[in-house]
Amino acid sequence: MSDSSAKYLFSAPVHKTTCTYVQLLRIIMDKEHTRIDLGYQATDYYDKGGWVRMSEKTYIRVLPDDDKLTITGTENIPKGNTKYEFKTTKDWLYFSLYFPPIPFKTCKIELIEKENSDGTDFNFYDIQLRISEAIKLL
Repeated sequence: MSDSSAKYLFSAPVHKTTCTYVQLLRIIMDKEHTRIDLGYQATDYYDKGGWVRMSEKTYIRVLPDDDKLTITGTENIPKGNTKYEFKTTKDWLYFSLYFPPIPFKTCKIELIEKENSDGTDFNFYDIQLRISEAIKLL
């Protein structure tokens, strides 16, 4: 896995989370960034499914080194105070989060939108990135 020009895909990596409406779909690592793709299903708790947005303070923590890499961009979800409003309780939103690159090695990471969350934030723990399970993209 030492080819620094390659991209590596981790499909549905093993992880833990407390947020029941969001799914960790895949992680793509390359020399330019780390991309995390997620899917969110609108909840029936709200009449029209509610809303979502991503905190500007979201980060990934690379373990065991405890390096924190702050979010650099998003695709298909607003970051900051702007909200994405669902139209119905049946809607899905697929979106990507971008972070600085992490090393091409087997490790664990955590995706943290908010420390000490009440369970509604997009926090994922013990995300297993096993190099032997990665798919090399051309």
